[in-house]
Amino acid sequence: MSTRSLLAAALGAALFSGCTITSVGAEDGPPRVESNGLLEGHAAVGIRDEDEFLRLQVLDGESDGALGELVIWKLFRVEVGALGLAVGIGPFDFALGTLFYEPEVPPMQGQSHPSEASAASSADECEICRQARAAEGSH
Repeated sequence: MSTRSLLAAALGAALFSGCTITSVGAEDGPPRVESNGLLEGHAAVGIRDEDEFLRLQVLDGESDGALGELVIWKLFRVEVGALGLAVGIGPFDFALGTLFYEPEVPPMQGQSHPSEASAASSADECEICRQARAAEGSH
């Protein structure tokens, strides 16, 4: 291997690793390892919130840049993107993409939807916050 190709490989590895943020957690969804940046992807565990037995989408899918998606209830999911792929088998969902394909973790059971989360947060608001909001509204 020549010095030029070794230098190019080292520079490429440094650039690719420097443009990707990896996070682990379950703050607003299922437990997962997720990477965002030049390389997008995830490895998530959870039962998908899927009501349809069979769903086939062409030139569309859960994620941005998806070219197609095939879902068989909660058992199997495959999504093909411009430069990536997502596969879900049972409770496991794996995806990796770059540039034009940004894989998203599919909705999982027990995950609150944005409208439910905002309603729950307003219902759990403390008395002091309610009084301050009422005072702001009266001025």
